[in-house]
Amino acid sequence: MNKIILASHGDFSQGLKQTSSMIIGDEGNIFALSAFRDEDEPIKRQVEHLLEKIGYEDVYILTDIFGGSVNNDLLAIQQEHPEVHLFAGMNLPLVISIATQSGKITSEQMNMILEESRQGMIDCKQLLTAKINTGGDDL
Repeated sequence: MNKIILASHGDFSQGLKQTSSMIIGDEGNIFALSAFRDEDEPIKRQVEHLLEKIGYEDVYILTDIFGGSVNNDLLAIQQEHPEVHLFAGMNLPLVISIATQSGKITSEQMNMILEESRQGMIDCKQLLTAKINTGGDDL
């Protein structure tokens, strides 16, 4: 089973875990860690402790923003453990897609998952304006 570690500034990762669990259920394979809250440990150390418990195979670490301190701190883990996958810019479609894949995710599958999660970001105003201007009723 794929294991997902959500790591973010503040409570974003906890909210994302809670929401994904509401949609797909809680299989115990999604973990949420926060930086710069009340934790005594830096985020890198929190992730290292968790990895020691859950192992390194089929682990996907998702961070909130590329170039942010959380992502930058976890780049060292990616370098030390190339079997672990690190992605920045997490969103709900990405979490759900990874969590619901059975078995190992190939590079090609991961590229498709990433593209689908990017396509989940829609400018609804632009979409509605385009539909109104073309006379379309269906979105």
